Amino acid sequence: MKVNKFDAVGFGSATIDYICLVNSIANYHQSIFISDVKFFGGGCVPTALVSLQRLGGKSAFISLLGDDWIGKEIVKGLEKENIYCGGIELTECILSPFSFIQVNERFGKRAIAYYPGSSKLLKFNKTAGELAKKGKILLIDGFIPQEDLKAAKYAHNNGVKVMLDANIILDGTEGLLPYIDYLITSESFLFEYSGKKDIDFSLKKIYRDIKPEILVTTLGKKGSVAVIDSEIVYVDSFDINVVDTTGAGDVYHGAFLFGIIKDWGVKDIMIFSSAVSAIKCKSYGGRLGIPDYESTVNFLKERGIDIGKFRL
Repeated sequence: MKVNKFDAVGFGSATIDYICLVNSIANYHQSIFISDVKFFGGGCVPTALVSLQRLGGKSAFISLLGDDWIGKEIVKGLEKENIYCGGIELTECILSPFSFIQVNERFGKRAIAYYPGSSKLLKFNKTAGELAKKGKILLIDGFIPQEDLKAAKYAHNNGVKVMLDANIILDGTEGLLPYIDYLITSESFLFEYSGKKDIDFSLKKIYRDIKPEILVTTLGKKGSVAVIDSEIVYVDSFDINVVDTTGAGDVYHGAFLFGIIKDWGVKDIMIFSSAVSAIKCKSYGGRLGIPDYESTVNFLKERGIDIGKFRL
């Protein structure tokens, strides 16, 4: 019988995010003043794992970082969250990944410029495989489809489910999709895949083509939508005072992992994940405001939602 040491193992890019607070988002023909700069750990997969950890899960991370101060800060931040970092390797060949993020102080909207750095050299090797098979679920970001495909195939061969944080379609992405059990996409990914800006049509197409066990699309302030028992189901977002939406989707993924581990219904997981993501958006950065399980349940209870379906 397979023994899982971790609820989830992540494979992907990690960053340091420079959060630049601005009065308005700069474009190519204007300059703006930055009122404040904040530094946070980021990246789709590691931020999702932080969310899982805060809620009570257990995770590990596989990545490649530069042997520089950014890489050291990234590892330090993940270890502080009790994420196992034995799968992280260092290289002197290239700098660690980082992002510059403009955040509008008035509305919380943001614009991201991302430097992939060492993540471009990330490989799913034997060491990564040994760690990946110790998880119940493998979370990937799809940024290196060829390596993600190796990871997904290896996971399936070792009884591990695969979740994809699908934000962008690259060369090789469509070949990866049939190996995904839990597919959570952005709205832009959904429309790019279907070639049509129609949510219901696009969801039905990708579900018909891929047939994942779970298919969900996050819609920002419009909430999220899923295919459940062949029906299209929408879940509203929560009305909160948004400070910064950075990492909201990543946090949603981590909360979704937690719900899968707890074997909750898909719609219930969507509601719970939306709550976790909403609470995060009341703070700057992708991780600072991520709540624990108790805080999330209290948030839901205050809004009249039956918390009995979120039992541990």
